[in-house]
Amino acid sequence: MTTGARPRPSELPPAAAGRPAPGSRTVVLPGLPNVRDSAGLPGPDGARLRSGVLYRGPAPSPLTAPALDDLGIRTVVDLRSAFEQGIEDGPAGMRARLLRRPVGGNMSRIRGVRRPPPSAYLFNYRSMLTLAAPVAVEIIGLLAEPDQDPVYVCCTVGKDRTGVVSALTLRGLGVRLAAVAGDYSLTGRAYRALGPQDPRPQWSYEGSLEELQVRTASPAWTMRSLITGIEDEHESVARYLERQHGLSPQTRLRAVRRVFEHHAPRRERHDAD
Repeated sequence: MTTGARPRPSELPPAAAGRPAPGSRTVVLPGLPNVRDSAGLPGPDGARLRSGVLYRGPAPSPLTAPALDDLGIRTVVDLRSAFEQGIEDGPAGMRARLLRRPVGGNMSRIRGVRRPPPSAYLFNYRSMLTLAAPVAVEIIGLLAEPDQDPVYVCCTVGKDRTGVVSALTLRGLGVRLAAVAGDYSLTGRAYRALGPQDPRPQWSYEGSLEELQVRTASPAWTMRSLITGIEDEHESVARYLERQHGLSPQTRLRAVRRVFEHHAPRRERHDAD
C-alpha cells in the first residue's frame, strides 16, 4: 500500500554527483536518501575521519548507481541477501568493485509488528554480529590499503545491516562511542525529512511513507547499547574484532593512519569514548 504519488524509477531526476549539504555529512543524491560521508567523526587523540573514505546508504539501482560512480566510489559492500541482490543488479552496473557480503539477523520480534520497539531492533542487531563482524574486519582491511577507498556500505535502506557493520567498523577504528551512536541516529532523521513526492530507494518495500519512516526510526540508544554490550564483554570493539574475528592489529593501525586527519595516535587506546 502506498500513499501519495511515488515517482517511478524512470521518472527520477538524472543521477548527478552529490556533495554534502552545508554543515552536514549528508550527500544529496536523487533517489538515494540517507547517503552520508563519515568525514569529521572524532577519533583517538582529537583526530577526525577524512572526507571521501567511508560512505554508507541504501543500495543503488541501475538509475542511481552512476551518482555513486561520480563520487569516486571504488568498493561497494552490499549487505543484502542473495535474494535481494538478485532482484535487480544495481551495484553490478557500477565501475566500482562489488563485494557481496550478505548479513542477516533474527527479525522474529520485528516482522508483523507495526511499531517495533528499539529493544526488538537491538535483539536483531545482536543476532547479526557473527556475520557483521567479519565484514567490518574486511572493510578495515580495505581502508588500510591506498587503492580500495572510498568504500560504500549499503543494504536495503541503509539502516539496520548497514548500521551494525558501520558501527563496528567505526568503533573498531577508534571513533568515539557517542559519535558512532549519533551517526546511526541520522538515518531516522533522513527518512523523516522525506515528503510524499520525494523518490525513495528503489529497493524499499511498497509501503506508505509513514510505514517507511516508522521502520527507519533509529534512536542512538539502540546502537549505543549494542556497542556497550560488546565492550563490556570484550574490553573494546577493536579487541573483539581482533580476538574473535581475526583483525590484525597491524592492519588496524595502517587503517587508522590512513583514515584519520592525523597520523597514528600517540598511543593506542582501545577504550576511547
